[in-house]
Order: sequence, then C-alpha cells, then structure tokens
Amino acid sequence: MGTEQPFSGRLRLSSTLRMWGHTVGRDNEDAMRLREARMDVAAAYAPLPWLFLAATLPLQAREVRDVSLARERGWGVGDVEVTAKAFLFQDKAFSADHLFSVLVGVKLPTAPELRGEDGTLLNLDTQLGSGSVDPLAGVAYQHFRGSWSFLASATGFLPTRGIQGFRAGASVRTTLAAQYQPANRWAVRLGFDGRLEAAADINGEKEENGGGFLGYASPDVLFSPATDVVLAAGVRVPFLNMLRGRVSSTPIAMMSVAYDL
Repeated sequence: MGTEQPFSGRLRLSSTLRMWGHTVGRDNEDAMRLREARMDVAAAYAPLPWLFLAATLPLQAREVRDVSLARERGWGVGDVEVTAKAFLFQDKAFSADHLFSVLVGVKLPTAPELRGEDGTLLNLDTQLGSGSVDPLAGVAYQHFRGSWSFLASATGFLPTRGIQGFRAGASVRTTLAAQYQPANRWAVRLGFDGRLEAAADINGEKEENGGGFLGYASPDVLFSPATDVVLAAGVRVPFLNMLRGRVSSTPIAMMSVAYDL
C-alpha cells in the first residue's frame, strides 16, 4: 500500500520478490537448512482518501535440506493476506507533514497441504502456509520534511494453531526508516527492521530453536523510470541475533515494482 496517504479511487498494483534462508541446529549434528524464493503479487485500492484496502497473494518455492543431505522441495501458492489501512490524523488537508495510520488484517489458510509421492505430508518447514487464520494489527507514523521522509511502524501478529498442530509464536514487527529524495526520479532509504516473537510450538510443546529478537539493517534504492512507476532494490542484513537456540539467518535480497493507476 505504500506509506503515503492515497487519493480517492487510487489503485496500486505491485510485486515484490524476496530471497532468503536460515539454518536451524548445529552443523554436522542436526542442522536443517531452509531456502526460499517468494514473489508477492498485490493490489491495493482506496475507496476513500483516508482508507486503503489491499490483498496480497504469495507465490513461493522452498527447499529444505537436513544434515544427511536429504531434501524436500515445495512450490505453489502461499497464504493470502488481506488488510485495511485507515489514516486517522494529518496536520494539513494537502501535502501533510505528519500522518498517523492504523492497520488491521488477517492471513488466511489458502496454501494447499503439500505431500510427497507416497501421499505423506511434507515437513512443516517445506509447507508454504501455516494452515491457520492469523489476525494482525498495527500503527504507523510518517513525517515529511523537504527531501526527507521518516517512518516508524509496529505491527503485531497473533497466530492460531494450524497444520500438523503447529502454532507460530505471537510477534511484533517494527520499522524505523529514513528516506532521502534528492531528485524526482530516485531516492535512497535506510531502515532498521526488527522482529520480536514468542517461541513456536507443536501441540503445546515449544520448539527449542526460535523465539526472541532479530534485527536487520535495511538499505534500499528507489527509482521511478516513468510517472506512477516505482522500482526498488535492497537487502535486509541481520546484525542483531538474539533468538533462542541455534538459528542463523541469511540476508534477505529484495526487488519490487509498483504501478499506480
């Protein structure tokens, strides 16, 4: 949906490609490595100048490899997310310097259960969805000052129990970012993204690895080759890992495109 306030009737189409991975456990003992490529296809519409409605469909490809080098692969549609963003405060009717908004939404269990050739369910980490209905809510503040803009946001997720008795831990994801736009066609942005989460569990038994805090440094470059088109590329570099157990995350590479109608 972006962070700026929309005009009534605005339609935004966008797609974001991310590549990431992590390793859980000890090398040469019980390590499990996950790698994923994910493309989110999204549409957002503003029926009113203070309201944005959006839906996001993820297309995912995953590979899970354990210490024995056995592999599982899964690909297909993930869990759809629908959200609504309402702008509750702006200091001016036009070209506001201060914006405050709230976000509510839900992630729906639209991903199919993946099975092997023998009909058995694939590993939980290979599955593309959680099989649960997960509500979310958040707040955001944005400030504009000349060529600069600043964003602070926090979004909470409260997962329910889903596939194979799995329940992800409740989490809060935060963003602090500053963007500098010296010209109409391009800008640079530097942010700090954080994720604080409780440990996941399977049928009430907590997982040994995971839960805690993970912080990312998030530089981006944005470019507008034509009116109403924005391209972005960046990386999320984990630099503060306070997760329980043995969890090692890779950087997240990201590319996106957005088109406003």
